[in-house]
Formats: sequence, structure tokens, C-alpha cells
Amino acid sequence: MELRNINTFLHVAELHSFSRAARELDYSQSAVSSQIAQLEEELAVPLFDRVGKTVRLTDAGQTFLHYARTLLTTAQQAKAALQPAPEASGTLRVAIADSLCSALMPPLLARFHALCPRVEVSLRTATTQEMQDLLSANQADLAYTFDQPVTHPSFVRLLDEPEPCCFLAPAGHPLAGRQGLTLADLAGQEFLLTERGMSYREALEHLLAARRLSLRPYLELGDAALICRLVEQGLGLTFLPRYMVEASLTGQAVPLDVADCRIEMRRQLFCHKDKWITPQMEAFIHLAAHTTTKET
Repeated sequence: MELRNINTFLHVAELHSFSRAARELDYSQSAVSSQIAQLEEELAVPLFDRVGKTVRLTDAGQTFLHYARTLLTTAQQAKAALQPAPEASGTLRVAIADSLCSALMPPLLARFHALCPRVEVSLRTATTQEMQDLLSANQADLAYTFDQPVTHPSFVRLLDEPEPCCFLAPAGHPLAGRQGLTLADLAGQEFLLTERGMSYREALEHLLAARRLSLRPYLELGDAALICRLVEQGLGLTFLPRYMVEASLTGQAVPLDVADCRIEMRRQLFCHKDKWITPQMEAFIHLAAHTTTKET
């Protein structure tokens, strides 16, 4: 059973005319008649009643109509599945948390560029609220947050991974290596902290406030990677996502085990529910799901 004949049958059934089907398909009318005759011979039933100038489906033709549509659709889907995927091109706009940008983007972007060399990537660091605004205004294709769990009726969550936070101290600090530390032990220490408004700092401050404690930061800045380097040089303690701290655990700095402080944030990737997922977005989503913070 030839797909060409099935396609011709569907056109005649829709247009109720051999001549109009011929014009639509750019065939001669005799070619259309021949193809329908071949199909009727194969099926051993008449598919059309030809009375005067009218063409109507027979009962058998009406039954075959559903199967013909299914056969043609399946054939088209099979053909499409065997075609090479179109090469991604254009732009990809990602709004991202600052700590994720410095920790995750180098390995992820290297893989993305190898996969999508014709795509121009625009990264924009922002707070979670700013990312939500960018998605809503279609000024970002994806938002990659590091925060408390985010839910929003207009956004689709594409990735959701837990990420612990921890304290980091210079290797020679008096608290380094001590067991059974509590937040009260840290309250009088000098700290280097990220700027207020950072999700993990806010979570820590809420926990401290519940215990009527506070930390004493003598330096605040937005660059978490620089803070790690300053801690390695002995300038104080800090509190950061564990994945930011991992690179500093080379002997110059050590994590502190603080028994009454177990703060965990979420690494989440979002797009707007009405956003068409482009090939470059699909590639980034796949790579983000397979690029772990343990690689940093």
C-alpha cells in the first residue's frame, strides 16, 4: 500500500472532487483516478461513490478514512524522527545566581559551546526576584537560582537539587578542627560575608536571630570566590555554599562542623510556562542536569 495513494485518497475525501484533488496535488486527474483505483483494488472494496459530478465516501471509505490518517501521520513522524536534529543557532539568555555563575558555568559553558557552537550565550547575574521579573518580561530564557525552594504558577521547574552550606575557616584558626562547635562559639569571631540579600546569608541570619545571636562581619562583598581566597590567607571565617568552599579545601582552609547549623538551599532551573523551548534551551537544560557542583 503506497503512501502516495493514501495521501491522494485523503485529499479526494476532504475536497469531494477528483479534479480539485488533482490541482491541489499537482497531478493529472487521470493520475488521481489511477491511484484511487489501485487503492480500491488492494483493499478489495470501493472507497467512493461517483454519482454524476459528486464524490462521496462509501461506508468502507468512511471506515478506512481513520486508518489512512493514522498511517500517513505515523509515516511522517517516522520520517521526522530519522532526520538529523537542526543545529542550534541564535541566542540563549540565562539569568543566574552569582555563586552558581562562578562555580558551575566554566565546565558547563565549555560543553555547551562544543555542542552548540553557533549559539551566543548571554549570562546575567541577578537575585531570585530579579530573575522572576526577567522571565515574566521575556528578557531571559532560563533562570538558574540558588535559594529557598521557589514556586510560581507562571514558571516551570526544570531542575531541583539540594545544596548544603557550610562555614569555612583558615587552617590555622583556633576553631579549626574543634569538635562540637555551636553557633554561639562563632558569634564573637571576625567574618567575611557576602552582601545582605544573598539567600544563604539571609537563611543564616534568620537562624541566628532565632537564637538571639549575631555575627560580626568586618568585610562584605558580592564575590564569593574572592571571599574564599581571603579566608585561605587567614583573614577570617565565612559562610558559603559548600560547592564554593570545595575548591578551597587544599590545606589552607577547612570547613567547620557546627552542630546546630544545618542550612540547605535549592539549586533550581526555571523557564516561563508559555516559553517555547528552543534547541539551545534543551541543550542547556540537559547539561545543567548533568553538571554537578562536585565538578567545581
